[in-house]
Amino acid sequence: MNYINMLSKLGMGSAHPGGFEATLRLFRNEPIAPNSRILEVGCGTGRTACYLTEIGYNVTAIDLHENMLKKAQVRAEAMGLNINFLKADVCALPFEDEQFDLVIAESVTVFTNASESLSEYCRVLAKGGTLYDRELLLDKPMPSDHKKELENFFGIPRLMDREEWHTRLIESGFSHEEALEYNHFTDQMKQEQTRHVDTLERRDEGALLDMNLWETLFQHDKMILNNADFLASALFKAIK
Repeated sequence: MNYINMLSKLGMGSAHPGGFEATLRLFRNEPIAPNSRILEVGCGTGRTACYLTEIGYNVTAIDLHENMLKKAQVRAEAMGLNINFLKADVCALPFEDEQFDLVIAESVTVFTNASESLSEYCRVLAKGGTLYDRELLLDKPMPSDHKKELENFFGIPRLMDREEWHTRLIESGFSHEEALEYNHFTDQMKQEQTRHVDTLERRDEGALLDMNLWETLFQHDKMILNNADFLASALFKAIK
């Protein structure tokens, strides 16, 4: 079982580094203009999209995984929200140029061809629009065999360091980028990951009896633990 399918079966709503606490911190620190046109890419089971809609924003949310989208729709209906969820590839967004003021990605771009996905984010943003992208990155050189194993497990085409992210963002058309946060995998981050219980998390029927799922979850935890010294996460803010 691959990593994304594991997340889908478990219905996890905030698997990105720092969890939902990191999401809430972003929007506390970076207020969004009331009439902003928001696109969330790789929305997963819809936790962030539903949160933003609940507090008054108009959100379009996309994901490539049908099971994720089904769970996102169930979440929205349970909360009495109307959200435009679409199946779409972040490397080929089904939108005209300059349709959004804000693009939000939470541990999405790292799983894609970053040059293609970042270029698409930039294309659909209006002039002066903002990308907020929280991603896993390489903090310092990792033994090549460890790096390859990690990339293969997570399905990451290339694990990039801070400088490579800068290069990709600027080459993709953004005029300016900065890292609003740069976090290592500390005990504090682990605590933040589970701080906000997701009461609308929906597991697939029989998921907890699936030994392949538990094996993948064990591999995930082992992979992060064994390589924590080489990894970090960053919240990038890029302006078109």
